[in-house]
Amino acid sequence: MNVRKAPGAAAIDPRPQHGDAERDPGPARSSRGRVALLVALGVALLLAAAVVVAALRPEAELPGIVREPAPVATGHTLLDHGAGDPPREVDLVADEGEVLLVYFGYLSCPDVCPMTMGDIKRAQAELGPALADRTTVAFVTLDPGRDDGQRLRTYLELFFDDRYLGLTAPDEPALVALTDQLGVRFEVEEHEPGDDRYDVAHSAITYVVDDTGTVVRELPFGTTASDYARVVRALLP
Repeated sequence: MNVRKAPGAAAIDPRPQHGDAERDPGPARSSRGRVALLVALGVALLLAAAVVVAALRPEAELPGIVREPAPVATGHTLLDHGAGDPPREVDLVADEGEVLLVYFGYLSCPDVCPMTMGDIKRAQAELGPALADRTTVAFVTLDPGRDDGQRLRTYLELFFDDRYLGLTAPDEPALVALTDQLGVRFEVEEHEPGDDRYDVAHSAITYVVDDTGTVVRELPFGTTASDYARVVRALLP
């Protein structure tokens, strides 16, 4: 997979646009509750797994967990909109000697997604140019109905000048197959056709994928920039 260099970020409002101003507060609270529940469940499962990993693996002092057998991200073709239209086909396999930081989210997410992207941006600064240039962020949208190519590029350029992929699955079955393979959990809030005021409840794991397509570590929401950097340094000597 050849990673392209994205153009410089446009001069736009650096705050993600959520469209929350006209949202009815009742459904929003309910949906946000599901988001919080999924995030809390994901973190709890990771912590429980980490206890087992700590007992079995000497490298367990690194943040996150390693599943055994480790899941793989191969066998799925996605569309990268980061370089403009038409999108190019890519897979979730890092280039040789590099890593991908793969995250599943949506652009209207009010907190978890932009906070995670911000932490990864700060981690790249801590890594320095040499290691940062071997690390690519792959953002896979769980909300393709609203997150078109232009929106993905605009959003990701708020955080990254280059080394990013703005990804959509070719269709819904392809997205479901990929998320099932990696263990991503998400639920789109029910809404009337044409109504774009809805949320997407989702787990918030960053999957660190190597040049074989193997998920070598999973990092939960709340992983600090320094811990992201520690993991990348350990994987990219």
